[in-house]
Amino acid sequence: MRSNGAKASLRFECFLETPDQPVLPEHPLWRRPLPTSRHAFTAPASPHADAETSIPLGDYFQAIQAFIQETGGEAIVRVLVGKGVDPAAAQVFRIFLAKHGEYYHPARVETVIDGVHYPWVVNVAVSAVGKALVFKEYALLERLARESTAAYVLRVYAAAEVDAGRGRSLAMFLGQWLTGFHEFHTTRDTPGGDQALALWDPASDPILLDAAQGRAVYRQVARILTYYLNLTTFEVIGAWHHAAGDFVVRLEDRQAEVRLITVRDYRPLFRRRPESGDRVRAVTGLLEALLIFLLNVSVRTRLDRLDGTGDLVWSDPLAVEATVAGVFDGLADKTVSWEPTLPIDALFSRYLAACSAEDILFLCTDLVGKNYPAGSAERCMVEAHMKEHAATLAEAFGRL
Repeated sequence: MRSNGAKASLRFECFLETPDQPVLPEHPLWRRPLPTSRHAFTAPASPHADAETSIPLGDYFQAIQAFIQETGGEAIVRVLVGKGVDPAAAQVFRIFLAKHGEYYHPARVETVIDGVHYPWVVNVAVSAVGKALVFKEYALLERLARESTAAYVLRVYAAAEVDAGRGRSLAMFLGQWLTGFHEFHTTRDTPGGDQALALWDPASDPILLDAAQGRAVYRQVARILTYYLNLTTFEVIGAWHHAAGDFVVRLEDRQAEVRLITVRDYRPLFRRRPESGDRVRAVTGLLEALLIFLLNVSVRTRLDRLDGTGDLVWSDPLAVEATVAGVFDGLADKTVSWEPTLPIDALFSRYLAACSAEDILFLCTDLVGKNYPAGSAERCMVEAHMKEHAATLAEAFGRL
């Protein structure tokens, strides 16, 4: 991969999700358009596919190959050198079509050197909206990694727009592949038909998480979002969705570890920054902002789609207390430029203890009206459960 000759000698092998699903140019799927939903190739191909998004699978694989031979390959060389590995030993790359989403068609790209697998993700966008998002998200992920000491989001290495033939192009970026991490979704496919979280492992049947593991997942989701909350600008990670598989989980010795693999938006929570002229105003503005942040997270974290692609579903109340605990985990190490009378988490705990269920219901109702379009399925779902949610939050606040 160090010279044009080395690039020309690279070999590529293409697969669907697993190694037992090879796709060669003579395979019937090679010329079939990429799916436009998360249902992969199980649904019939649409005869009315949008020309903009109608990219044959073969063109998709070939565009990724071109990316690896140029911009993506240069980044892979840097990563391998950083690991003390000779990049010239990477002669064969395997490309797996990992899944399908609203904006991206991610691929897992891997090479094997001396028996060790080195995997990366290549997030590929076909539509104009997806292409714009590729470069926006690449910049956001790069910024968050640069400004943070922890690594809860995906590391990214290179981005480019690649010719896909016939006057079309695909946008893509190369990032870290989180080995052993998988999507999780609410399911009712349990022995008693109750709700639970299921971990999606492509190599096996879904793994049901017990209640303790479910709480740990929701708690870490909230902690990660709080970690990236900027208390100076009040910028927050927005537009995240459990139904889209934005957060992923790895189980190690039955313990859950969570990461965030996409950041579509990162902007201030308010159009106007909370008051910070004197200490009283600064404290009041901070606490009000934290409350709005917490309420937003608490509502959004309860929305999912059953088994990832089914009907919209509202998660169990265990998500609420776990979310509150996760926000406090994230606040424990945060500081502000001015010195408050107490640590931020202690101040916030006292503030929440004074909130009634009626206060919370009023604020949540206002937030839902601002954040979810009228008549949308999400808004209808949230409104149907808002009283229960506010009461559950009030109980959680009372236990702080």
